[in-house]
Amino acid sequence: MGRRNRGTEHRLHQLYLIADVGFAQSFDVDLVGVVEEFVSAGGRMVSLRCTEGDDRYLLEVGKEIAGLLYAVRGTFLVHRRVDLAMLLGADGVHLPSKGFSKRELEQLMGRAVLGGRSCHSAEEIQRWQRVGGDFATLGPLFSSISKPEYGPQWEAEEFRDVARSSQVFIYALGGVVPENVHQCFEAGASGVAVVGGIMGAASPFEATQRYLEAIDEVF
Repeated sequence: MGRRNRGTEHRLHQLYLIADVGFAQSFDVDLVGVVEEFVSAGGRMVSLRCTEGDDRYLLEVGKEIAGLLYAVRGTFLVHRRVDLAMLLGADGVHLPSKGFSKRELEQLMGRAVLGGRSCHSAEEIQRWQRVGGDFATLGPLFSSISKPEYGPQWEAEEFRDVARSSQVFIYALGGVVPENVHQCFEAGASGVAVVGGIMGAASPFEATQRYLEAIDEVF
C-alpha cells in the first residue's frame, strides 16, 4: 500500500465510524470485519482509535482498514497517533481536545491532511476553529453505548447554538442511533459519529444501511 497525498480530494462524510480497538477487544468483535461491512454498505469515513495496544498489531490492522477505505476513495483517519497516520498514509488525524494545532499536525505529517479534534465545550470548538481545525466531535447528546458512564450532557438548544456558530464541521457523538439521527441534524450537527451503534450491532452492514437511510431522510 503506497502513501497517498490526496490534497483537495479529502472529504468529510456525514456518517463517521470510529473503529475502536478497545471496544473490539472488550466485546470480541472482528474490527476489520466491521469496517469491511461498513464500507460494503456505503460507509466512507473511518478513524482507527487505538489508545492502547501493540504497535505491530495496530499497524497491520491499520493497513487492512486503510486498504478498504482507499479502494472506494473513502476517508481514513487515525486517532491521536500521528506516527501511525504517517506510516499508513492516512488522510488525517483525529486529535484529543488538547492536541496539536492543524498547522503543527501538517508540519509533522509533511503534507496537507484533515485535522479533527474531540471537543466537549463551546470554548474548545472555538479554539479548534481558530487554529484551523477541519472537524470536531461534540457530545454526548444521548446516552453512549460505548461509554455509558458519560451520559447525556448537552441540551439540544445548547448544542445548536455551538454548532451553528462554528465554521468547523461538527459531528454529534454519543448514543447516536438511526432513530435519533434527525435530532442530531435538527440540533445543528453536520454529521454523526458512531462507535457502538455499528461495532456492537449483530450486523454492522445492516446497521450502517439504517444510519445512511436515516441521513437520507433528513436531506
